[in-house]
Order: sequence, then structure tokens, then C-alpha cells
Amino acid sequence: MSRADVRGEPVEESEATAPGTVPGPGPGAVRSPSPLWAFGLLRSELLITFRRWRTLALLAVLAAVPILVGIAVKIETSDGSSLGGGGGGGEGPAFISQISNNGLFLVFTALAATLPFFLPMAIGVVAGDAIAGESSAGTLRYLLVAPAGRSRLLLTKYATVIAFCLAATLVVAVSALAVGALLFPVGDLITISGTRITYAEGLGRALLIALVVAASLVGVAALGLFVSALTGSGIAAMATTVGLLITVQILDQIPQLDALQPYFFSHYWLSFADLMREPVYWDDLVKNLGLQALYAAVFGSAAWARFTTRDITA
Repeated sequence: MSRADVRGEPVEESEATAPGTVPGPGPGAVRSPSPLWAFGLLRSELLITFRRWRTLALLAVLAAVPILVGIAVKIETSDGSSLGGGGGGGEGPAFISQISNNGLFLVFTALAATLPFFLPMAIGVVAGDAIAGESSAGTLRYLLVAPAGRSRLLLTKYATVIAFCLAATLVVAVSALAVGALLFPVGDLITISGTRITYAEGLGRALLIALVVAASLVGVAALGLFVSALTGSGIAAMATTVGLLITVQILDQIPQLDALQPYFFSHYWLSFADLMREPVYWDDLVKNLGLQALYAAVFGSAAWARFTTRDITA
């Protein structure tokens, strides 16, 4: 079955073009796509992305991280001793010292453990394959048959990657919530500031933290999409995106680069811990979201400029 058949967009004989060219509508065949058609394209992209074995494997790995962390903490504290956890400061890993007291802290710990590498790596793989994967599979030309259009297709691809950002983050959070409730006591919890909040309010903050973590990945998604638009090899695009992620994270740890580090997309990722303060500290959170919006705008525009002007031969 062809990619066009999967999307419900069969290519008529009259739309066929010579090899090496982008198919386009013939004379009198130009028609404007309806909003319903655009929604159908997005729905098709979502189904194809989330049905891939690679995507399911990535989500399974992300779901396994909270399980491993929860089991490790349970074994470590099985004799009644407390777990050392990085002290104060409010950084994400410090949550680990509270897991044995309240399972809800496993959500915060799991997000802090996956955000530096596992989550952005998964996003990088999906984003890097978005355009380059279609090109290497030879299906990109058929996706550009009228009434698709390059800008609409690129926007649909980016929306699909953003949906994966949210899905991946929620998989980690839900897995951690279930494991935390199964292995540890739950109830009212103590914030980083030392105040007590109810379990219901803690759940609300956990959801808000998950949404902030998902929003923290939109810059990586735009970067991956830009890299994907530069090459026709899906594997090369994925490897390049993941390599850039690792490089930026290393540079963010070098003290001599402290003047540049506030501009790295990963610099404020762990600022979500400030949502567990009373009152909430918004400064770094706002900086993080603003930085992600800037990366999304810059690399999204670069991806659009590249994709709308490149020659599509596959």
C-alpha cells in the first residue's frame, strides 16, 4: 500500500509528473483545500507517527524510566533508611529524597531524570525524521500533490512533533504517578518552600509541570525540523539532531561559557521545579518559555525558508 493510499489521497494519472520533479496540479485543477481536509492531513500524520514501531519503542523506554527509578528507591529505602537526595536548592534531582515520603514526588523526579536526555532525544528522533524520512522513503513528492502545499505540510509536520512532545511527557508523568502510588504512600505533600499543600493541589501542579516540560521541548522540535529540511536522509537528520542536543548540554556545563549559557535552549529546563515553591518563582519559568518560543520562531522560519525553496526529487 502506498503512502498516498494510507493518507486517503490517491494520485490520479493526470497528476503524474516526470521523474525528478514535484507533482503539481494540471491546468484547471487548482483547488483550495478546505479546513476539513487540512484536519484530515493532521489526523493522518498523527496516526502514522504514533503507529510506528520506533515511536512506540521510544514511548515504552520513557515509560520504563519512572518504573526503574521507583524500584531503585524502594529497594534503597526498604530497610527504613532515608535516601540522600541532593539537599536543597530546588533542582529537579533533589525531589528524589522525598519519594519515599510521598509517591507524587516520583512524577517530578522522573521528569527531571528524563528531561536532560531521554525526552529531547525522543523528540529529536521524531522531528529529524519528519521531512528527511519522507524524502528518503520517496514519498515526499506525493505529499506535495495539490492541495497540500509546502507550508501547510511543514506546519502539519511541526504540529505532529509538538503532539509527540506532549504525549511523551504525559507518558512519563502518568507512569511515574502510577508507580509512585503503588510503591509509596500518597497524601498531602510538602513543597520546596516547606509549606503543606493537599494531594489534589499536588496533582494539579504535577499536571502543570508536565505541560511546562512539554513546552520546554518546542525549541528542540523546531531545531530537529530545520535539520530534517536540510537533508534527504532520515538517519542523518536524526543523528545530527541528537548530536546537537548532546553538544549543547555539554557546553551548558562549562563554566567558561557562562555568558552564553542563558541562550542555550536547555539552560532553564529544570526551572519547572520552581512550580513546587510557595509562592511560585516565575522568573526562570518565563525565561524558559520565552527562550523556547524564540528557538521555535527562528528555526521554524529557517525550516520554512529551506523547505519552500529546495528542489524535491524524491
